[in-house]
Amino acid sequence: YSSANHLYACTHSTRSTYTRSYPLVFVGTRDGILDLANVPQENRNNAMLNNHTFVLIGILTALALKVKDLSFVLSFAGATMGNALIYVFPALMFRSAVKNMDGDVAASLKGEVNFAMFAAVLGVVMGAIGVKMALDAL
Repeated sequence: YSSANHLYACTHSTRSTYTRSYPLVFVGTRDGILDLANVPQENRNNAMLNNHTFVLIGILTALALKVKDLSFVLSFAGATMGNALIYVFPALMFRSAVKNMDGDVAASLKGEVNFAMFAAVLGVVMGAIGVKMALDAL
């Protein structure tokens, strides 16, 4: 490629973004797994973190060798996490914010909470439809 080619610059920046952001995502995943396993912070020394890193990379590598078609993984993740991030989590956060408000909450705000929770239920239904479609495509 020519260094003057603008498409090369776009490709290079995209590749650079993926390779530099992977450690951040991986460390977040590893720490999240340790949090779910209720491992206290004081027990997380370098040796333990390195062992968990090697095991997690081994599991991910084994999955990458086994899974040949990523369309199921992507459609399932999109159906579950996509709908949760767009519909469910914001509604739950809004409900919690209104619940934690000091003083008297306006009736219109309570109506908005009900509407947000209705949207969250619709998001769960759409997610279930997406999961069913992903499973049917197997």
